[in-house]
Amino acid sequence: MHLSTVPRIDAPAAIGPGLRLRKPTVQDVPEILRLIEPDLKAGRLLPRSGRQVVEHLRDYTLALRDGKVVGVASITLVDVDLAEVGVLTSSQDEISALLLDTVLLEAAAMGVGRAFVLTDDPSPFESLGFRRTTLAALPEKRDRQCLRCSRLPFCRQVALERNLEPQQLRATA
Repeated sequence: MHLSTVPRIDAPAAIGPGLRLRKPTVQDVPEILRLIEPDLKAGRLLPRSGRQVVEHLRDYTLALRDGKVVGVASITLVDVDLAEVGVLTSSQDEISALLLDTVLLEAAAMGVGRAFVLTDDPSPFESLGFRRTTLAALPEKRDRQCLRCSRLPFCRQVALERNLEPQQLRATA
């Protein structure tokens, strides 16, 4: 893969009328927290503070429509060949799919070969090329975080993964 073929998202990217993607700044942290709050309250995301968002700010990508943040996604490196989609939220499926494609392209551009997500609703991810797996197949995640999580005995999350082959990911930026 040549870097010239990998879409860049470090600068704002215009996607459709009034919609663009960009990396966040520290000024965006309150909006990120506002967007993920319903998923936190529903137990779909693990709690995270503003400080934790700041510490991982480079992992996030924002979708903006007419200057307003309307979606957020994050991709976190877990190991040299594995990344986790940790946050994906938007009120529109098309924006969520666009954000997902963008963070997967970002991981692929770094040389990561696989991505996974833990979710209580696997069907949207399955329709986007993810396949079910087990937490045991993701020891990097299981051993580092899941085994220490207070929610483990009651965990409803389904593990899904997909290979990151840049030619199979849609160009979004």
